[in-house]
Amino acid sequence: MSYRYDELAPGEIYHVCTRGVEQKNIFRDNNDRERFIKLIIHCLAKDTTISFSTALKLNKDITLPTEKAGLVDLLCYCLMDNHVHLLVRENIEGGTSKYLLRLLTAYAKYFNMSEQRSGSLFVNPFHAVLIDGNEQLLHVSRYIHLNPYVAHITKNPLHYHWYSLPEYTQINKQQEPTCHTSLIHSIIKPQDYLKFVCDEADYARSLGDIKHLLVDKDI
Repeated sequence: MSYRYDELAPGEIYHVCTRGVEQKNIFRDNNDRERFIKLIIHCLAKDTTISFSTALKLNKDITLPTEKAGLVDLLCYCLMDNHVHLLVRENIEGGTSKYLLRLLTAYAKYFNMSEQRSGSLFVNPFHAVLIDGNEQLLHVSRYIHLNPYVAHITKNPLHYHWYSLPEYTQINKQQEPTCHTSLIHSIIKPQDYLKFVCDEADYARSLGDIKHLLVDKDI
């Protein structure tokens, strides 16, 4: 199972990426994606006293903890077919590693049972990069939210269901919160963030289209 043994520090922000073994798809359908998004919320709690499966059976609400109340604050996320991007702020020592271990283990057990398979589902370990400053935070959040558009999964960078962008642009104000938005909103207003993302969309896609031609594509 995926686990990271490197030193990660409370208060720091990390871009986390994890993908399926051999780059295989980790989501088969929208039911899998819905379950994973509920899991990324459920697994945030510092002390989980009830399993996700039990919570579902008891019809317990899966709600986002307040900021600083969980192992990490979840700032952004995006689910792709064979990998996941998360932007997290660690709240307690070891919080990021504990959160990812809990999340990926829970999802892998569900996936393996339904597929009658065994073994690792995710590449070990997950990959985490430290975010250095507000400018990098904004650019990485945009990178995460543009992933589906760059990969030609959607024709419109604003029309994708399995990411946190609508909460930042306030496209769907009725949506239950799935991430902690106050930090990025303290840096940039929702309407400005919308422009910030859209203005870069076609350029980011053009770079993605020629990535196979770049000598540093695997660095």
